[in-house]
Amino acid sequence: MPIPFKQIPDVLLVPGQYQEVDNSLAGSVSEIKKALIIACKSPAGTAPAGTPVRVLSDLKAAALFGYGSPAAIFAKTFLELNKIEECWVLPVDAPEAATPWQKTFTVTVTTARQGAVAISVNGRKIDAAAVAAEATADEIAAAIVARINSEVWLPVEAETGADGTFTVKSVVAGTGGNTSKIVIESEADGVTITAGTTTIGAQTPIIKPLFGNLGNVRYNYMVSDFSDADNIAALAAELDSRFGAMRQIGGRAFVALSGEIGSVSDEGTVLAQAEEVNNPHIVLVPCLENSQLPGEWAVRWCAIACRILADDPAANTYDLQVTGLASDKEVDADTRQILLMAGIATYRLDTTGNVLIERLVTSYTENSDGGRDTSYLDIQVPETVDAVRTYINADAKKRYKTWKLASTEENFGSGAKVMTAGIFRSFLCELYQTVFIKDKRWCQDFDGYKNSLIVEVKSGNKTWLEYSHQPNLIGQFYIGAGLLQFK
Repeated sequence: MPIPFKQIPDVLLVPGQYQEVDNSLAGSVSEIKKALIIACKSPAGTAPAGTPVRVLSDLKAAALFGYGSPAAIFAKTFLELNKIEECWVLPVDAPEAATPWQKTFTVTVTTARQGAVAISVNGRKIDAAAVAAEATADEIAAAIVARINSEVWLPVEAETGADGTFTVKSVVAGTGGNTSKIVIESEADGVTITAGTTTIGAQTPIIKPLFGNLGNVRYNYMVSDFSDADNIAALAAELDSRFGAMRQIGGRAFVALSGEIGSVSDEGTVLAQAEEVNNPHIVLVPCLENSQLPGEWAVRWCAIACRILADDPAANTYDLQVTGLASDKEVDADTRQILLMAGIATYRLDTTGNVLIERLVTSYTENSDGGRDTSYLDIQVPETVDAVRTYINADAKKRYKTWKLASTEENFGSGAKVMTAGIFRSFLCELYQTVFIKDKRWCQDFDGYKNSLIVEVKSGNKTWLEYSHQPNLIGQFYIGAGLLQFK
């Protein structure tokens, strides 16, 4: 059998020893995982809206998206928790007509004693503003404003008004700031801080037009700060397209839902919001009524979970601690069952209130006929399906590039680069047994898989080999149910 040289010509006459170097059989099939954060930038950010950009540090994030913007805060948070996956951001501009969330406060003074004013922003306590003895209301208001504005990573900023009033407002205009929770309380005798009017932010960005700028770059994990129905629908459509056969660049997205759990019939509740999603590539994170920003919940869940899933898409994520998240109220088991049935992931708390991921389900709960469908129940299912498909495609390209195709199983000679249905069947069986079962532990039941295989050259087409196979994915050990009958 002639050796298929690429660089050494058949007509070579010059004496010598020649060896080509071919790396096509070396190395392993792998990819660099990317995480994409979709969130608003502030006008101070230098990055153009709608263009994905990689972020390597929190200071770079601040320059690109503006201090206090969701895009900068979430990039900083992700990088604190996960330095392995590449962090990318798709910055979004607030609509031109958007107005910010804001809340007014009034300082009232009788005779101020030396002390402090405690400030909490979205559950985070910052250093108190100092109160000097006999300070005026305007002076105390100015001290509070200066203290808030000195914390450049806060999603809010403050400004003074007249007669001891001051206003705290979101850095970025729009509805994104409407979940802000600001608590300001005087700890100084003779000084009272009264919360006044809250003005809700208006206008939500439309992210659908921005997806065209992502091209065919694969973002394995996404976090979207936009949980309204229209933007989730646009995200779902983009994820479905990426998972489809013609693109095959699938990824999973994390979106946080905030508010009361409520019921499906109560508009605006978490269960009502989830009812409209139903997508196997979107994980709904239950921020509920916790103090932190919903987007922060989504980013932290993603950063922690994807670090595990990037190494092993079938990994069990039960009891992963979500660093930086805590709650003072645990959701009971009956309610968590309701959340899981609705396609919402669940968490439990450790003894100190830290959030532990319980079960990462996807939002897919019903098939096209409206029937209960658990085929994509856990995130590990689409993750593993994507991994199996990606591995087969990459390994086949690596092994069989430039091969010919025959519709018969003749003996074309040892080493011939001729693909047949039998060769490809053996290739799939080899991967399944040695890689997907023994090495990766993504799948099980080799005999069942082998029996499911159909491989053939398409009738009437000399360039098309088609196959059907049924990988049996490995499961997650979440439940042990036993019956103890004592005597």
